[in-house]
Amino acid sequence: MRNVVLSSIVVWSLGLGCSPGGASRDPDAFNVLIVVLDALRPDKLGCYGFDRPTSPRLDALAADDDAVVFLKHHVQGAFTKSSTASLFTGLFPFQHGVVEGHTPKKDEEWRDVSTQVVDESHRTMAERLADLGFWNFGVVKSRHLVREYGFAQGFDAYVGPEEIKDDEERADEVLRSIDAAGGRFFGYVHFSATHHPYPEKKRDAEYVERFGFPYDEAERQAAGADFTTPAIKHAILEGRQALEPDDVRFLNLVYESSLVRCDRDLLGRVVDGLKERGLYDSTMILVTSDHGEELYDHRGYAHAYHVWQEIIHVPLVVKFPKGRRPPDLPDRVSDLSSAIDLLPALLDLLGAEADDLPGVPIFSGETSRFVFSEARRRYGLIRDGWKLVHDVDVFRLYDLREDPGETEDVAPREPERLQQMEAYAKVLLDSARGKRTVAPVIETVLEPEALRELRQLGYIK
Repeated sequence: MRNVVLSSIVVWSLGLGCSPGGASRDPDAFNVLIVVLDALRPDKLGCYGFDRPTSPRLDALAADDDAVVFLKHHVQGAFTKSSTASLFTGLFPFQHGVVEGHTPKKDEEWRDVSTQVVDESHRTMAERLADLGFWNFGVVKSRHLVREYGFAQGFDAYVGPEEIKDDEERADEVLRSIDAAGGRFFGYVHFSATHHPYPEKKRDAEYVERFGFPYDEAERQAAGADFTTPAIKHAILEGRQALEPDDVRFLNLVYESSLVRCDRDLLGRVVDGLKERGLYDSTMILVTSDHGEELYDHRGYAHAYHVWQEIIHVPLVVKFPKGRRPPDLPDRVSDLSSAIDLLPALLDLLGAEADDLPGVPIFSGETSRFVFSEARRRYGLIRDGWKLVHDVDVFRLYDLREDPGETEDVAPREPERLQQMEAYAKVLLDSARGKRTVAPVIETVLEPEALRELRQLGYIK
């Protein structure tokens, strides 16, 4: 049985055991590059049906003959640290335990903090690929992913935010790392991309001019609707600020404009660099995100606090090495998939075993029967088109087939379905009792630059 972490009853009840696929295990050498575009929503991408030119470079990658677009891909955590820990380890957050950011030792002083780290006992994606002969490098933006927090396990080279401040320079560092590899490589790059806030320097001015509308930004900023700073996140979360319809429209506009810049100047620069080096055909490129972003869809802003679809549903575009796209995969996969599936899928493609992981090898045609995601005191379970949301002490139910925007809680008129979904969740969570991991905690000092960056991104006040 594939999953030895969850009990056999979980495999039977939740459907982790799936029909076998038919992809070949090709041991021939190819490179692997994962590009994470922070806070990227699939509904803003041309390859997912968006009707504005926000992502021509990603759309071109998705249109490659060797590419596959996963339409229902989901992350397991609602913010960078937890989500990336799941991507790297192939484990649910309740298994790796990394579910919190930074906690100050004194309520109002953020210099001395405690924080959870990835336990050394977990074998990360980089460690497993190193065992298969890959030279590994990581280039990351987020302060949540620094070496000190355990995310550099298995990497031969790891460049964090303390070393490079600018995303464009970060893209160049990716290409320098590829040059330094001298052979088969696995690369992981994390760009800030469409993460809030949205100052003018982050926007594509031409896009804003083309799709703009009459809107007095200065006037609305004076009224509190200022998307150039992180203060609005806390104001909305605390109920001190509401957005008017034109504010929401403008928020979507500046979000999209930041995506245009990211697509062209970051992803485009990396893809062009691979082509210039003659490595595009021999490199497997995976483009995804660590989470989405609330654009006031449910009167919320940013991410980390909820498990709405705008936060846990993310893009996944996979361009396989030339001629090596698995034959059982269609151009567009409409089955469920999760971030925890990527590690077993890569290992399966490389002819290695992943029997200790809960995910399934989605590149071979196997499918996930459910998605489970967590956000602090909330979780979401998706199965058979239905979504159960446990929101602190309340259960809600949504029919994603008829209501993809989660606008109507149908629990009152679907009591049997609600009970069934609650039972699925209980089986999964009960299997973890006694096994639920508490991540190691370290005490550290946030230097002024780290404090500044975390405040800029709204993670601390």
